[in-house]
Amino acid sequence: MKKSLVGKSNLIYKAFMIIGIILVLYYLVLKLMFGFIAFSSMFCMLGIVLIIYSFIELKFQINIWGKIPKIIRNIVTILFTIGLVLFISVEGLIIYNGHHVDKEKPDYLMVLGAGLRGTKISTSLLYRLETALDFHELYPDVKIIVSGGKGEGEKISEASAMRNFLVDNGVDSSQIIMEDKSTDTYENFLYTKKILDEESEVKDPTVTVISNNFHMFRAKFLAKEVGINTLGYPAPSHKVSAVVFYVREFFGVIKAFVFKR
Repeated sequence: MKKSLVGKSNLIYKAFMIIGIILVLYYLVLKLMFGFIAFSSMFCMLGIVLIIYSFIELKFQINIWGKIPKIIRNIVTILFTIGLVLFISVEGLIIYNGHHVDKEKPDYLMVLGAGLRGTKISTSLLYRLETALDFHELYPDVKIIVSGGKGEGEKISEASAMRNFLVDNGVDSSQIIMEDKSTDTYENFLYTKKILDEESEVKDPTVTVISNNFHMFRAKFLAKEVGINTLGYPAPSHKVSAVVFYVREFFGVIKAFVFKR
């Protein structure tokens, strides 16, 4: 019986070792392909912890978990279970909203900014802008709001970069409205709401929001908090980096729920 339990434990630790190696390799792939991606280092650190922990257990058979007092193990298990259920529930909302497409005609189209490197458009922002061009083909008379200020390491505002891209790809500049002061998603909608209050001839105009699929649920939630009537038209995300973005977005959603921004 004891040998059987040891064998099962060893299988678990070997699984931890494999998962840890995969997480570290995933981090290295992201690093090589994209450079710095926020939150990706957490995958690396978790991977290293799993590798070290499983190596110690396989090598020395210490049974660290078993030496922890039972009451603490029970508390950790309960907290982990609650966290896992919450994570799965929130990720379900994120995934659903990231694949639900509203195709009806709005009063305005709004494209949310993403990072620039100097003046160069990031991959995430490129996907958003390409999706905006697709939407513009459907409804060429709908004005486009480009929203995003100038962040660290950016030589121009995200709104300026988006405007330049759209104009270069055939959108009439008179169709574009710039919001270039925001520094986060909440401010995207807050400052856009002020523009709409002055610009729109329609009371409570409908705004179709374009952002990457992993970001769409939080974007729509914050738009509602500000008081904007929104529809969602999600853009894709890079398949290799999608895992880190979807996991990171869980924490972004929790922050939005708690702080309402």
